[in-house]
Amino acid sequence: MAFVNRGGVRAPGFPFTSRLPVPDGSVTYAQAFTAQPFGNSLVTMTLTAQDLKDVLEQQFAGCRGQSASATRLMLPSAGFRYTWDGSKPCDARVSNMSLTVDGAVEVIVDENGRVPDPDKAYRVTVNNFMASGGDGLTIFRRGTASVGGAQDIDALVAYLGGFRPPRAAYDPTASSLQKPRIKRVNAPEGSARCPVDANVNP
Repeated sequence: MAFVNRGGVRAPGFPFTSRLPVPDGSVTYAQAFTAQPFGNSLVTMTLTAQDLKDVLEQQFAGCRGQSASATRLMLPSAGFRYTWDGSKPCDARVSNMSLTVDGAVEVIVDENGRVPDPDKAYRVTVNNFMASGGDGLTIFRRGTASVGGAQDIDALVAYLGGFRPPRAAYDPTASSLQKPRIKRVNAPEGSARCPVDANVNP
């Protein structure tokens, strides 16, 4: 599985209509670099199921050393899902964490927030900023057997390079995207924004 910090992607997407001398639907290196301009390298490490629970809890303001004025939700890769409830206290907000691989669903955290197999190991990829505890996500420092990889921009370019025409248009509702990856429950009525600030459930 992989995670990226919300500030690690600096563009909301790529325009389909090109104003450049390339076909519509093309993505230029400049556009890719605008999305990931930091030159971070990728780090793959081993974390336990308990580490995963702890680092997701650490996303929320004031929890496990996170800044009291900042909530920093990470974006997970396809196949990884969880539920969060901001009305609960620190270390009780994350539940229903699972990983789907080849159609098989593995429960990492159950519906009650318990970790059935806390010592089970998983390989996790993040950027080196996160791996060193950036954005207050210090649980990533527990990672073992770390292996450095390419820069994130190079990995993105290689990924995009695998999409050669003809390809179907991007469909945000496609089941292959395995959405929603993050589910919020018990939000205050009328609340629609993603939390970014104090230790509250906005």
